[in-house]
Amino acid sequence: MRNQIKRVHFLTHFLYVLLFLFSHTLYAEPLHFIAYGDTRNDITMRGKPQTKHHSIARVIRDASPDFILFSGDMIYHNEFGQFLEVINRNYGKEKMIPLYPVIGNHELIFGEKVDILIEKISKEMAAAHNAQGQLSPHSKPADNVLLLWNELFQKLASFTEKELKLRSRQVLCEEIRDKLNPSYALYLREVLAKTTEQQSWYSFMKEVDGLKIQFIALNSSLPDDEEQYQWFLNRLKQFSGPKIIFGHYPFYSIGFHGCTDLLNSASQAARFRDRYAAICNDIAHNVALVISGHEHNYQRFSKVDKTGQVQLPVYLVSGGGGARLSGQGRCDTSKIPLDGFQCIMLTPAYHFVEIVASSDNRKNVRLHCKVLGLRHDVTTNVPEDDAFARQFVKNNLEIIDEFTLGLHK
Repeated sequence: MRNQIKRVHFLTHFLYVLLFLFSHTLYAEPLHFIAYGDTRNDITMRGKPQTKHHSIARVIRDASPDFILFSGDMIYHNEFGQFLEVINRNYGKEKMIPLYPVIGNHELIFGEKVDILIEKISKEMAAAHNAQGQLSPHSKPADNVLLLWNELFQKLASFTEKELKLRSRQVLCEEIRDKLNPSYALYLREVLAKTTEQQSWYSFMKEVDGLKIQFIALNSSLPDDEEQYQWFLNRLKQFSGPKIIFGHYPFYSIGFHGCTDLLNSASQAARFRDRYAAICNDIAHNVALVISGHEHNYQRFSKVDKTGQVQLPVYLVSGGGGARLSGQGRCDTSKIPLDGFQCIMLTPAYHFVEIVASSDNRKNVRLHCKVLGLRHDVTTNVPEDDAFARQFVKNNLEIIDEFTLGLHK
């Protein structure tokens, strides 16, 4: 009888141990996510499928991440159908992969007047090229295009903050959330249910072995909006754990937009940097990573302390999702305000950032970041869509950058 009781106790204890180990293994599973953006075509490719984006999304889908952060510029102008087709085909079937978008500047090119101007520019550009794709010897079309571009920029600059705010909400809800497959869009409905009727910024939590990470999506096209600013400060105050922030305009860049937008104190990008960068750089707010797009390349910025350790936050620019690539800006980049941050790398590449968050026995969280893609020389022609689709496959991709960050509770 005693032996039977001992045997029962042993088996019970053994089952408890197995249950603990099994449940802890499930609980401690790493968090795996992707960041990328700028999938839009250019004006000459308006209305055509986002073929390069589809090739990139297919590789991302096969990596089977838990979710995706998207840093804006889904479309060139009013072409959400082409973007959503890629999303639905790759992320909205079988294992559904949530994609969390932020608003880029190209989502905010809207209105009847803008539609007419862009149509005129497209026709003039087509007329300025002959069948071989060379410029016409006549100068008049080029002059017309320049005038039309100036008129378009003036129109875009005339949008009020109220108009941009309403349009941003419309894009996020009516153009994205409401046009996705309803069963797929449940995750987006959930995060947006916690927002106001005019809000195009949001946040959500994820866990790694019981340790929480807060993700904050900002609308960088609204640098002066007081509602977003106060909401952001409240998010930082209400959660002391590590945070990952993503938006469209980069705080720091030495690319084309670094030389134009960030050197122009009146631009939206510069005003966004001036208001938000100091807050993100305050170690009291525990911001680990800031991810943006806008520049069609990959960049990494960081600071190093006296011991050689990388300080947080680290800034990533990931705008290689399909738009025409660009390189370093043509200006004296030493004049661009970088607040003591250094550009560790700038690479023109079609790419995405793969991030794995793991924990050390529920005590520390580490982010292992790997940038995968294909570099291209921006002075030469990028492969046509069909050739690109053959090249951008998992086995061909380069590791463009790789680093690990330790997060603070």
